[in-house]
Amino acid sequence: MARPVQQASNPARPAAGQAGESGAEGAELAEESGALGAELAEVRAQLREAYETIEAIRSGEVDSLVIGPPGREQIYALASADRPYRLIVAAMNEGAATISPRGIILDANPRLSAMTGQAGTQLAGTAVLDLVPSGHRAMFARLLDVGAGDSARGEVELSGPGGTTTPALLAVSGFDLDGTLLRCLVLTDLTAQRRAETEVRRLNAELEVRVALRTAELERVNKNLEAFTYSVSHDLRSPLRALSGFSAALVEDYGDRLDEAGRGYAGSIMAASERMATLIDDLLVLSRVSRAGMNLEPVDLSAEAAAVAGELRSRDPGRVVRFAIADGIRVIADRSLIRTVLQNLLENAWKFTAHRDGAVIEFAGAAPEEGMVCCSVHDNGAGFDPAYAAKLFQPFERLHDAAEFPGTGIGLASVARIIERHGGHTWADGAVGQGATFYFTLTAKDPA
Repeated sequence: MARPVQQASNPARPAAGQAGESGAEGAELAEESGALGAELAEVRAQLREAYETIEAIRSGEVDSLVIGPPGREQIYALASADRPYRLIVAAMNEGAATISPRGIILDANPRLSAMTGQAGTQLAGTAVLDLVPSGHRAMFARLLDVGAGDSARGEVELSGPGGTTTPALLAVSGFDLDGTLLRCLVLTDLTAQRRAETEVRRLNAELEVRVALRTAELERVNKNLEAFTYSVSHDLRSPLRALSGFSAALVEDYGDRLDEAGRGYAGSIMAASERMATLIDDLLVLSRVSRAGMNLEPVDLSAEAAAVAGELRSRDPGRVVRFAIADGIRVIADRSLIRTVLQNLLENAWKFTAHRDGAVIEFAGAAPEEGMVCCSVHDNGAGFDPAYAAKLFQPFERLHDAAEFPGTGIGLASVARIIERHGGHTWADGAVGQGATFYFTLTAKDPA
């Protein structure tokens, strides 16, 4: 600010006695003139800086002004071309803030205000470390220690009103603004996630209890089944053997005293006893395949099917049946159990083609898909009504007359049970007089 200069009232030259006094006054005036010049230069510099700032604002080069002494800076936003971005930040579901090099919050969006319980005007100008409880500040400071172009992530606890805390996921990024390192904080509220995790843990604990109860119940059922199996294999066999034996003795010792009807009755008793014994044997097989331990290993199904076909031919060498067995079908399975599957399916095909001239039995496998291979056993025999296909794999369910095609109806039930234990499934297609195809899926052999 210019100061006024006082001039003499008498312009005439001073007398000689006044010379010393005039010289001192001149020196003082010169010194004051120099100070005024320096002050004028400073004012001109400030005016130049203000002019450059105004021009920068007009051109859109700046969008805010930072004003205040170190440690108490405040940011003043300007209405500029980045207003849409500011509206986006204000509408974010995450809390966001900009931090100065000294760790001071320059601005904060409404969501961060809601998470901390402080208005945006209260947050601006405060230390960022005050966002978290004192016990978390060291870890929080380490997360904030990023350079320009760097970023960090971590979970923090935000301080809330009344001593409460809010769990949040912090993402911090550093960026350079005209040589000044600023950091941007984005905080995602994890309250709902933590609540969901707690609910999941509760449900898991409840599920574990239920599984334990079901496991105990299953163990009890298995023990009952073992007791039943023991009873079947020991207690029921003896009466059947006695029934069959006494019937045979009756025919042998007293056959001449029995008429034709009596001998027929005795024969029916022996046949029924033998059929009951066969049913018991098949039930024991079904029980065994349902409970037997499994040793999973690579199995060549093509080789196993060929071996079963050879056994069938050796039992009935008089039959002419063409087997077509695809090569290279390999799976991961229990060798003993999967052999039982092939025996049941191929024996069924052998049985139901007994009245067919030019009988053909095929074993094939589709290319593995999603880790599973689909295998099939096809024959051109008696077939079945597809309306009853769902009954085929149920115990004791038969679609043909036992006199024409003997059996107990347990074989396919055993097949389904074994395949289920391997994680696969079974189904069948067919038509009366046109043959049948039985399918099952198994895990494909690991190429490694």
